Amino acid sequence: MLNSIKSILSYDLFGSIKAMPEQPDSKYGQEHAALEQDTVNLYNAYTLFECVNRGVNLIADSIATIPIDVMDRQENYVPVSKRKYPTYRGNDLSTLLNIAPNPDQDRVEFFTGIGIDLLLAGNAYLYFDGKHLYRLPVIYIKVKAGATRLVEKYIYTPNGVDIIFDPDEVIRLKYGSATNPYIGSSRLSSAINSLGIIDKMNTYQKNYFKNSTILGVVLHSKNILGERTKKRLKTELQGYRPDLGANRPIILDGDVTLDNLSKQTNKDLDYDLSLKAREERVLHALGVPPTLLDPSNTNTVNENIKMFYLLTVIPLMQRIVSGLERYFGYDLKIATAEIPAMIPDERSKAQSLQTLVNSGILTRNEARNEIRYGEHSADFADDLIIPANIAGSALDSSVGGRPQNADK
Repeated sequence: MLNSIKSILSYDLFGSIKAMPEQPDSKYGQEHAALEQDTVNLYNAYTLFECVNRGVNLIADSIATIPIDVMDRQENYVPVSKRKYPTYRGNDLSTLLNIAPNPDQDRVEFFTGIGIDLLLAGNAYLYFDGKHLYRLPVIYIKVKAGATRLVEKYIYTPNGVDIIFDPDEVIRLKYGSATNPYIGSSRLSSAINSLGIIDKMNTYQKNYFKNSTILGVVLHSKNILGERTKKRLKTELQGYRPDLGANRPIILDGDVTLDNLSKQTNKDLDYDLSLKAREERVLHALGVPPTLLDPSNTNTVNENIKMFYLLTVIPLMQRIVSGLERYFGYDLKIATAEIPAMIPDERSKAQSLQTLVNSGILTRNEARNEIRYGEHSADFADDLIIPANIAGSALDSSVGGRPQNADK
């Protein structure tokens, strides 16, 4: 009975075998637009808010400077690109990923755009035409769910005209989503509330200074005013427009006095502490340690930079590399040795290389290449040091070979 049910579920309405089962809670079979309200708000936030712009650019610029090493082709795997472009050999893949993805962009501009899309929209889409790579802006993309595959097609509408892309033409990159396998969620989605509060605080403060507002002002009179006097006072107050630069004095008579109920001053409206706390929440949502943007704090910068790369930059770059690996079928590695923040200091590196050479893992010339020294001409420089007694080196891994007191 169970097998019969499985066989029924494995076929769609047209009798074809499903490569991907129906996804729950994802509006299966519909178009999933990346242009959602949150996305629009977040792209606007990138333009309006300093913390969003600086944090997103810091991450995107960091991933764009990391080279990608193109290794050997993955064995026993037919890449996605082969289904669409069977003659593509991948000989120029290193050029595409490290120099010029297409005739109009360098790799830094290209990967910066991908990083911004992933951070603000939770999605990024790359188009491969068989020779070059192009970025498809997320705000113009819709994903059509497939009956037998996860995605049936991509609908690209940059100028009001739909351009259809096959799934094998597009490299889809996305962050995780709790319910939707087609559209990812932005990291900044969790900071929407903080961004809204920052916007309201900035608007309130701007209007305060623009209008020279005096909060809670009331007019006191010891006597009952007649309608004519009230009308005259209203006319006087309506003519006072500080937002237009007017300094027209208001003359009060008939025992009418001014009183400020709130007793609030300009100094009381300083939002620096509250804004800083909200901005730090936004940076935390992005994965940027706030101390990196604080020039007054230099005590823990190095540790925070390493944490920033380990927990934010490298995982994001690895997500991109994983999508490229699946599409092209080559073993791609992030060149972490080229990241300044990940390079150990000279003393630590020298000790590490000394240990590797004396342990017989690297030759002397290989170690010299690591520190950008020329190769030694001696024959022994290309030979591995084989420790005569492993136990003798166990006491100090930087000392290779036979123990010095072995003959005693």
